[in-house]
Amino acid sequence: MQAKKASLLLFAIMLVMLTLSACGGGKEPAPSSNPSNTEKNNNAETKNPPDNSGETVKLNFYAQYSGLEKGVYDAARDELKKVMPNVEVEFEVAAQDDEQKIKTYAAAGTLPDIFFASSGLIETLKKSEHLMILDEYVEKHNIESLLNESSKPMLRNKDGHSYTVPNVGQWAGVIYYNKDLFEKHNVKVPENYDEFLAAVKAFAATDITPLSVFAKEKWPGVLLLDMATVGYDVEGIKKLDNGEGNFSDEAFSKAVHKVAELVSAGLLSKNAFNTTADDANALFTSEKAAMFVNGSWGMGSIEEKLGDKLGMLFTPLKDADIADNVKWNVSGGGFNQGFAVSKNSKHKEIAAEYAALFSIEFAKQRVIQIGDPNSILVEDIEPNGGFTAIQKFYAEQSANFQTMTTFAWGYENAKFKTMIEDNSQKLLAGQSPEKFIEETNKALEQARK
Repeated sequence: MQAKKASLLLFAIMLVMLTLSACGGGKEPAPSSNPSNTEKNNNAETKNPPDNSGETVKLNFYAQYSGLEKGVYDAARDELKKVMPNVEVEFEVAAQDDEQKIKTYAAAGTLPDIFFASSGLIETLKKSEHLMILDEYVEKHNIESLLNESSKPMLRNKDGHSYTVPNVGQWAGVIYYNKDLFEKHNVKVPENYDEFLAAVKAFAATDITPLSVFAKEKWPGVLLLDMATVGYDVEGIKKLDNGEGNFSDEAFSKAVHKVAELVSAGLLSKNAFNTTADDANALFTSEKAAMFVNGSWGMGSIEEKLGDKLGMLFTPLKDADIADNVKWNVSGGGFNQGFAVSKNSKHKEIAAEYAALFSIEFAKQRVIQIGDPNSILVEDIEPNGGFTAIQKFYAEQSANFQTMTTFAWGYENAKFKTMIEDNSQKLLAGQSPEKFIEETNKALEQARK
């Protein structure tokens, strides 16, 4: 009987052990309902796999993916494929609309994973917490050590954080001119405002447009006003953006009167306000316009069309009696910009890593592919075809720059940016300088509230 009881007890114990084994699979006890930090991280990694996980990650990239820049983007993407092979990017061509489309995306909560952003857009989006801070990735890849001294200030916002990594240098605003047209029409290439006004009047009397301006966008008008200002105040229109002065001040008043006088003399084509950047470029390169206002980044594509006919002016709107003293006070440049990352991106960590590395590779490929003479990098890079004549000229001249202002998209007060762009359009349309000053001063007060 005792033996029988012992056998039954042993059988019961073995049955319990088999049951437990089937439920637990021989593993440690199941975790509680509150997972550990490690498990949370593992879950996050499953949703947001790193680029070396083997899973393909697709990123949307809003960029100026057209024209001469397209080859640069493609080359940079090919190089990044070697570093982050599981990441694929799909480029969306950025609209030429003074950042209206990207702001619409932000308002709708549909920002692309990666997108180009400059100072003004950064200020707008960081307030609404749309931007990812890239400090971690800047430090991880020691980005600052890769930048030359003049480019390092572009890496960080005024609050000390990096919302982008720079992708290009601080370009000057310039006025391109056609050497052959000036010679053919016996017009002196201007070195000061009086000579510039004389050139405008001379070409306006012909079938040649004096200055090609893509006034469908608003910033070129602000650039012209800035070019007229820097001979009197090296800060240019940026001074007003910073909250100092108004258009009744001598420097700004004189600049307004200059632009108004040029417009009255026939500066623009009749279709200027319907003219896109591509249209304005075509008008100039087809030799139907004597001059063209734009950033110096466009020199390569223009030179392809005009060759050695192409010339470049930096400071033609300065008074003759002070022109030599203020020769290298230049418009343009002066802001932090680059590729930003949406804080709401499904793959924001991977996008941030990609954006940081892509920015540096993009800067490198700008030199290699199109001979960018304004590199932000310490590394000495040679272009595939060598530097062209106009690129060499720009590199030589830019070494003399003493001060730079900023392009309109670098203004940090969003209200001011909108106001000065809108009012500059009125000035280009023929508004009197007195009315411009009166209305703009009132609008300036509102923008500062």
